[in-house]
Amino acid sequence: MIVRDEGRILERCLASFAGAYDELCIVDTGSQDATPGIIARSGARTRSFTGCNGEDGKIRDFSLARNASIDLAGGDWILWMDADDVLRAGGADRIRRHAVSGKHAGVQVTIQWGRDSWLQTRMFRNDPANRFVGRVHEYPKIEGKLVTDREIVIEHRPDKAGKESSVERNLRMCGAEVREDPTNKRALFYLANALRIAGRHDEAIARYSRYLALGGNFHCERFMAAHYIAVCQLHKRAFAEAVAAGMEALRIDPRYAEAHCLIADAYAGLGEKAYALQWYRSALACGAPPPDASLFVDRTKYGEHPKKRIAQLSASKR
Repeated sequence: MIVRDEGRILERCLASFAGAYDELCIVDTGSQDATPGIIARSGARTRSFTGCNGEDGKIRDFSLARNASIDLAGGDWILWMDADDVLRAGGADRIRRHAVSGKHAGVQVTIQWGRDSWLQTRMFRNDPANRFVGRVHEYPKIEGKLVTDREIVIEHRPDKAGKESSVERNLRMCGAEVREDPTNKRALFYLANALRIAGRHDEAIARYSRYLALGGNFHCERFMAAHYIAVCQLHKRAFAEAVAAGMEALRIDPRYAEAHCLIADAYAGLGEKAYALQWYRSALACGAPPPDASLFVDRTKYGEHPKKRIAQLSASKR
């Protein structure tokens, strides 16, 4: 783990994955609250490391900190957690089973944040070749076969009170990466996400469009970039443009109900009730998220949202 000023939530996290590990290793990147005392009581192997921070004291490179935490670890496997994570019941047993199977190099698990979920490699062999890359939205670059266990669920429950928000952090760090390298596709994608969440829709559309023009080669990410352009247009109430952008997302991958629902929402905004109903029913026909979906799946779009909107529109007189 890497931590900083997580005194309000660290014990919750540690309690959730007790039994999943043999050795706890924590790097503190500059806490000023009760975090060091909690770490001391946990019995963790720990290190204070601020080389990942900039002159302003804010973190500038998450991978440096993550890799410093790996350097503390003596076990055969690495399980990495954030302080605002909670491992759901049953996860510890499944994690241990993967550690003894000996058939793979890493495990992707389900990350759940509100209504959205995605896959992330949270467990991998403790091999010198396996290290984190990327300043922000860092990820472990793994040598070898990955397997997916969607039944291991880690809930993301952030508490940013009094701290830099994730959107502020991403605008700062991804913006710096893009300024240094305008062709950095991963940084462009996550900068666009931060701009969208911040309500800066025109700027987000420009970054998503730039990402797509560079030929992003991660299929799910390409779909999401196109879909989020449509989301931005919908927020702008540019309904015709939202339909067109949603259609472009479907050309990349028609299996995601999120795009079907968005097109339906846009048609509803245009007052085209028949088309809206058609596309909500099309969303229901998707059934479930694609089995290879790895980014930001909103499961409400596969049942709850289209059913609710069909009922509302069917009951309306217009």
